[in-house]
Amino acid sequence: MVEKASDGAQHELKVARTLDDLAALTGVSRATVSRVINGGSAAEATRRRVQEVLARTSYRPNAAARKLASGRSGVVGVVVHVDPHLLFPDPYFSQLLQGITDHLAEQGAGMMLWLGNRTKEQTLDHVLGMSFLDGVIISAHTLEDPVVDGLLSSDLPTVLIGHRRADRTASYVDIDNEQAADAITTHLISIGRTRVGHITGSRGTVAGEDRVTGYQRAMHRAGLRFDRLMVDGDFTRESGVTSAAELLERGADAIFCANDASAAGALETIRASGLRVPEDVALAGFDDVDFAVHLDPPLTTVRQALRQHGMEAARALLQLLGDPGHAPRRVLMPTELVIRQSSVGGVPHE
Repeated sequence: MVEKASDGAQHELKVARTLDDLAALTGVSRATVSRVINGGSAAEATRRRVQEVLARTSYRPNAAARKLASGRSGVVGVVVHVDPHLLFPDPYFSQLLQGITDHLAEQGAGMMLWLGNRTKEQTLDHVLGMSFLDGVIISAHTLEDPVVDGLLSSDLPTVLIGHRRADRTASYVDIDNEQAADAITTHLISIGRTRVGHITGSRGTVAGEDRVTGYQRAMHRAGLRFDRLMVDGDFTRESGVTSAAELLERGADAIFCANDASAAGALETIRASGLRVPEDVALAGFDDVDFAVHLDPPLTTVRQALRQHGMEAARALLQLLGDPGHAPRRVLMPTELVIRQSSVGGVPHE
């Protein structure tokens, strides 16, 4: 939409009121503008052009009209079935949620959040009872979860953070935990460690079990025994403290922890035992959360871009909503082995 200025020059109004206004300003069709707004498919250059005009004109779609025209409310459910007192201090979940909320806000979508303060059956009933939800993003961190199974068997579009690889209809965003755990275990073996212990994550979780598999694969390939070098943890600093004590008694010369929080606990135990890291015991974690580089020594770990992980889950759901006939979205995010002084000493290899 344009108006004539007093000097005869033309300039865009600060507010575009209709899709036709936006189509005129962007030079693309009304249908293309609508697809971009609703998270559908469009060429990247076109998407950027439309989004720039949206930002410049402060366009705000009429919610009631949008619902009538598209059958969508613009509200997405997010389910992270973890106790709130455990979730909010955890940098893993906080960064995931930041990424989800950032992308939804960028696309003008709202969010309803369910945490673990109800039973899983109650949570499933509440989510499915919300008739206005467009779709759901759920943290599928356990292998068996009635909320995940119920959502996947419903008609509600659902994207998992985690995986159900056996379900070929499921859309998910995840990392290759097996490959990443194999890589970090192989690194510890490559620096001459032959008794590499593993403090697992919570057993029965997607990440915990996949990281066990990757660890065992690397040890088996190197011809090293691991039957007495695995201790079950639960992704907490406290489990790192107690599990590391068991591994030191069993003669571990390196410890791979299923996440950085348990690695921080293991570091505490190793030092309390009068041993040095990495000279006596090499140490590695997983996730590369903010505090990993600030430990003493800085922690060797696997970096996964957690905020981007959350953003990709939100993007996948909006794409699913914009093009429901498309095949399931199955996205594996990249990881990176970050070698620091806790395994090699000296100058970190960033």
